[in-house]
Amino acid sequence: MLTYILYLFLGLLAIGFVVFLHELGHFAAARMLGVEVEVLSYGMGPKVFSIYGRKTEYRLSLFLFGGYCRMKGSLDLMKALKDDSKYINRAEEGSYFGTSAFVRFLIYLAGPLTNFLLAVLLLSAASLIPVERLSDEAIVTPVTEYSALFSNPVSQESIHKGDKLISSSGHIFLDWQDAEAFIKKHSGSVIPVTILRDGEMIDTAIVPHKTENGWSYGLTLLQKAVVGSSLSDSFQPGDRIIAIDNTPVEYTLDVYSYPKDSFTVTLERDGDTLTREIENGELPFSWKSDIRKSKDSVSPILYGIKRASDMFVSAMKTLGAFITFHLEDALTVMTGPVKAAESIGHITAVAFDTSASSGLRSLLMLASFISVSLSVGNALPIPTFDGGQMLINIIEMIYRRELSPRTYVLLQITGMILALIIMIMMYSLDVKAYFFS
Repeated sequence: MLTYILYLFLGLLAIGFVVFLHELGHFAAARMLGVEVEVLSYGMGPKVFSIYGRKTEYRLSLFLFGGYCRMKGSLDLMKALKDDSKYINRAEEGSYFGTSAFVRFLIYLAGPLTNFLLAVLLLSAASLIPVERLSDEAIVTPVTEYSALFSNPVSQESIHKGDKLISSSGHIFLDWQDAEAFIKKHSGSVIPVTILRDGEMIDTAIVPHKTENGWSYGLTLLQKAVVGSSLSDSFQPGDRIIAIDNTPVEYTLDVYSYPKDSFTVTLERDGDTLTREIENGELPFSWKSDIRKSKDSVSPILYGIKRASDMFVSAMKTLGAFITFHLEDALTVMTGPVKAAESIGHITAVAFDTSASSGLRSLLMLASFISVSLSVGNALPIPTFDGGQMLINIIEMIYRRELSPRTYVLLQITGMILALIIMIMMYSLDVKAYFFS
């Protein structure tokens, strides 16, 4: 329970920091556009302490899981309601209501825009941190050699079982993972490759084949059947699997091709031959791979823009499915706030336990995802959300008329009710995750 609370606390802190930066975007835009900010708070709830600037109270509140920016204008609104006026009288200097609809639009746009730019910066920084990746020699086999494992094996006659991919068009393959990424990048094209076969360098090409799921080259990794890490004391790292039920095996695909679920494994360990039993086809170990440290090869800023854009599009699709009541599609990727915070804290803590660089990279990646999600979520056309406020100001610009104070307040009340409904729906996902999963 203590570990769970720690994960939850770390996740909430990360979410709160991103929310505060969102509010800081509103604050900066308001100040630049002549609107005074009465309170800028890091955190929600009761005030812990505050510092007073020339026009703003900078506040630290008790619950560090968010923040808010309160702009000047409440007196103008209250006076207009009291006088039952058709328009809000612009009596207060520096009031939010004393500006044009376009200025108000920019102030609310600044929050989601700040979140998107923050995601770009976080992802750019993450791309500079070397990450540990699995690395296997680029030794391959046509999938036709293991047709029992592949439902629709694609023929690749230019490659033989055991060939090693060396390079393509000047790109030298670091490992199988690098070769696989290169092939995916050039999917659909005939790819010239240099291979190593029986000690001889051969220039050839791999040809794509159209399948139901896209393009396939009919190649897969040919990996030695050596244990990497094990959950069972029966297997140790470095154990080499040499037979199953006295049938010789050399590669991992040979193991997966064996038709029975329960069998006897023969292995070599430090020159000794040992046997172990496998039940129900469940291997209590992973296969051995090397580790390669690398950084993303593209420009950090370009990487940040592309990844943030991809996240933005993905979040918009989820939001679209939610709005159009395609709830099954939306709920497959949506998570309740509590579960999301716990997952963020857990993933980050596990990554830091592996290494400082892995932890920092994970934290940056997760914070960028939170930031993009907040940017998209605030785009909802609900009056209390940024999207709703921007829509109101767009309508005012089109019709060249301002909302009456009464209409403005009614819209805000409606927005609060809708926001409460959304909040209940989101927390219901937590109830489902923790009590009915």
